[in-house]
Amino acid sequence: MSDWKIGDDRRRRSTDQLRDLRAANDRQVAWDTEAPADFTYLFHPHHVLVGAEDAGDFEAAVARLDKGVLDEAPRRDDVRLLGGDLVRYVLAERPGGQSVPDILDLLEDGGLRRGAASPDHWVHVSPGGGSGSACPAVEPEETGLAEPWPPVAPQEKGHDVRVVVVDTGWNPPSGNDPRTPWLDGVEGDDELNGPDLRPYAGHGTFIAGVVRCIAPLTTIFVEGFAVGGVGGGGILESEIVRRLEEAIVRKPQVINLSAGCRTRHDLPSIAFSRFHRRHLEGTDCVLVAAAGNDSWAAPFWPAAFDWAVGVGSLDRDGRVSAFSNYGVSADVYALGRNVVNAFPDGTFVCHESPDKGDVRVFSTGMARWSGTSFAAPIVAGLIAREISETGASAADARDAVLARATYDSDPQVGPHVELRQPYPGP
Repeated sequence: MSDWKIGDDRRRRSTDQLRDLRAANDRQVAWDTEAPADFTYLFHPHHVLVGAEDAGDFEAAVARLDKGVLDEAPRRDDVRLLGGDLVRYVLAERPGGQSVPDILDLLEDGGLRRGAASPDHWVHVSPGGGSGSACPAVEPEETGLAEPWPPVAPQEKGHDVRVVVVDTGWNPPSGNDPRTPWLDGVEGDDELNGPDLRPYAGHGTFIAGVVRCIAPLTTIFVEGFAVGGVGGGGILESEIVRRLEEAIVRKPQVINLSAGCRTRHDLPSIAFSRFHRRHLEGTDCVLVAAAGNDSWAAPFWPAAFDWAVGVGSLDRDGRVSAFSNYGVSADVYALGRNVVNAFPDGTFVCHESPDKGDVRVFSTGMARWSGTSFAAPIVAGLIAREISETGASAADARDAVLARATYDSDPQVGPHVELRQPYPGP
């Protein structure tokens, strides 16, 4: 297929994704480019996030703006985020029609420290950025396979390990289905699936299944977000940290987050960095995050943080998947192409070009799916298994898993770390 045809399909697909995301979120989705297919990051059109220590400087910088830029001062949201460490402001109407990034540019020109304030970015289920992708690499596909891939790796002895999957939610029938016995005992927030499956339905269940195949002796809870509605695979940066706080209450040793975002000027996410400072720093918990699916090396948060384990995708032949992000967002790579695992039964109508309108019927309890979303739980599972088998701390288990990875060189991405799967080829 020619390069222009691939690019045209991708642009159409990105436009479809954003249309659905806006429809599911009361049109409270904006982007940083004129054409939606070219977006780098997505944000709420009225929210600004500020660290508590910078709130005074932010308000002083707003007071210095020329009259007429804002109708009135930004309002502090009443929602208490991260114990007050994160402040969410709601911007007043802008008579000149400036976007949130425009206002932040003016504030920084007027002396506010760069990065002290940020848009409230939209975080997506395994999103991309750069050329505009906000979803898994493909929509779920039917499969005739009756067994998962990677397969269940038997484990007779080991310590119980607590894993939380922060994702779209859980499909309860999968935990009592004789077709998917590896999911017995998994719990989570009910995704409320019906016979007509919405976009991203089953994403959290599929990921929990991948973790369980790698590490059978784990207690898994799926913390749900963005449940309901067409295009419901997105959540605001300020809201996902609240879900992560709920996950922390369960005292997990491993958190899997197959979601993330690009940010304004590629600055570190204020919300994720403050979540880490408040809840992860100094604790025995490792966060594993998908690197994103847009074939870019630009930072993708939280995978790009040095405290997170960012995971890119490999094809079955061990090559980096064409859709996978790389660089600072990928500390390690694992199988992410054509992964097979548990999925709700039902009818799914594709929403994205070039398959838009295609009807897929799922009736085997399984699906085939591709994306860095599904590479991340392989690494999360390997870390959990290391903890279970050796009694190591989460940090030591993470380091041991990464140390066993293979250093290789790929002509497209340069030197990279490639995680070899502990399974034979298909």
